[in-house]
Amino acid sequence: MTMEKKYSIGEFAKLTGITERTLRHYDQIGLLKPSEYTEHGHRKYNNHSIAELQKILMLKFLDLSLEEISEYLKQPEQDFSKILDHQARMLEEKRKQIETVLQTISRVQGTVSGPESVDPDSLLVLIHALKNEEERNRWINEHAGDSVNNKLHSYIVQLESDKEMATWNSQMKRFIREGRKPSDPEVLEHTEAMVSMMKPLVEPHLDDEAKKPLANNDGSFEELHPYLFPSAFTKEEEKFMEKVMDELISRKINLSQHDRS
Repeated sequence: MTMEKKYSIGEFAKLTGITERTLRHYDQIGLLKPSEYTEHGHRKYNNHSIAELQKILMLKFLDLSLEEISEYLKQPEQDFSKILDHQARMLEEKRKQIETVLQTISRVQGTVSGPESVDPDSLLVLIHALKNEEERNRWINEHAGDSVNNKLHSYIVQLESDKEMATWNSQMKRFIREGRKPSDPEVLEHTEAMVSMMKPLVEPHLDDEAKKPLANNDGSFEELHPYLFPSAFTKEEEKFMEKVMDELISRKINLSQHDRS
């Protein structure tokens, strides 16, 4: 009678290509126990261990978790085709997620390319916005039609993902960190550049009738979903920009009155 071949953990690791550390972990969690332990506590494996490991690696290849693999090995009589169907659905979802991540990375890379730098906080907000783009668009479709301001405000928020807007945000943050005043000429010039940039992008989305309530400051808009529409700015930074806009508007009014006089 031929004696069954037994392997030390080192031999078994070399035979199967699995590290000793992984084999010890599988033993500790009860996923793959050695065929026996020597009197000194050393692990020994046999050909049955090889067959069990092959099952584990096959199920792991199908992207089952170690916990799911353990449950399956305890009930090998269950319908394996159901597991395949389930994994196919899960992997399809993962494939879509990976495609979304790759598209997001590509768009963010397009934003950071060029001579103008973009600060990390603005990039994180941009990534968050792109990650939730589909859900955000659903929110816009459900809410933007409620009023003209909703329509306009929702469109403006979408511009946050634009390269120029991300660069503008970063420069404004730098001004704030430097302790600039709202009346600082560079800050005002930078803000006016943003207004000029957004005007041709936003105006085509508003017809003449839609512009009337805006001109009269009529029609409030619903507060945007804070998770779907994250801001690149803190509350303090937003207050600073409000002061900048007030300063800019005040100067334009004074200039207009001076021209008429």
